[in-house]
Amino acid sequence: MILIINVCKDKLSEMEFVRPLAMLIEDHVIVHYSRVKLVDRKAAEKIIIAGTALKDFDYLEGKFSWLKKTRRPVLGICAGAQVIAKEFGLKLEDFALIGPQKVEVVKENRLAEGVFNAYFLNTKIVAGCEPLAMSNGKPCLFRIAEKEIYGCLFHPEVLNENIILNFIQ
Repeated sequence: MILIINVCKDKLSEMEFVRPLAMLIEDHVIVHYSRVKLVDRKAAEKIIIAGTALKDFDYLEGKFSWLKKTRRPVLGICAGAQVIAKEFGLKLEDFALIGPQKVEVVKENRLAEGVFNAYFLNTKIVAGCEPLAMSNGKPCLFRIAEKEIYGCLFHPEVLNENIILNFIQ
């Protein structure tokens, strides 16, 4: 089972950021970040932290300290990547990327390869990480060293479903 963590403040945002993931992943459970329990995380084979709307930053005040202890693979998408960055002491910087952008993989990884277009909808990037892929000279896909925890600052559920499928396989 894949645990999809919903970080949306607004129910309407769930339709845009959580539902597309649920449609891709057959065996899943969706839980709001404010209600995720140890039993949810233990039951999951893998965890995806979904994205949310541009002006919604409530999730950054959430409790995600469990990320440092988890042995489960985690994929954070946009807001989820920001949560991962914050928990692992990486810096969030203001930098807007909106719409389709070219992405170039700069380090071999199991999620993506080559050059491709991806859909961005964010106002923050992660600095101080070791990038797996870059866009506009900025990291847009990264991995936490020594863990199978990935941050993706674009929305693969829009143009790059293969990244999500590669993660859950």
